[in-house]
Amino acid sequence: MRSGKMLSSLLTLVCLAISSAPATAQGGGALTSRIELEKALPTANRNAELYTYVDPKVVVPGDRVRVTLTFTNNGTAPASGVNITNPIPEGLVFNRTDDSTDFSVSVDGGKRFGPLASLTVPVENAAPRAATASDVTHVRWLWSQPVAPQQSRSVAFFGLVK
Repeated sequence: MRSGKMLSSLLTLVCLAISSAPATAQGGGALTSRIELEKALPTANRNAELYTYVDPKVVVPGDRVRVTLTFTNNGTAPASGVNITNPIPEGLVFNRTDDSTDFSVSVDGGKRFGPLASLTVPVENAAPRAATASDVTHVRWLWSQPVAPQQSRSVAFFGLVK
């Protein structure tokens, strides 16, 4: 049972890290986050993969979770230039996002952002190497389209539990 407690603690740390994500937005916006565990659904077609997402009770290394960030514009004017930056919790490895519009990542603690394919990681006494998903420290969406008053917009990224 000790490993169950450790995994519950990991889930708590992941949730705390996600809920404390810094975000900036104009117009009285609010940011909420939700973490869900990905579960495969059985299908008749072995080549088709369907998934459902559930509130996690316990996570184990190798589980994939979806982190959904929802921005709500509580103001009376459109919120433009919305910038949502979220650190990757220590217990996760960035996996991917399906929300690639206005999306970038950082591999240096949030100092520089760009497409993962364009980033490098320094290597001691050698040339920098290409960054990989496991190097990602932060994800960011800098929305080019405003969010209308009293409207919400959500984005999500996936992570693998270490």
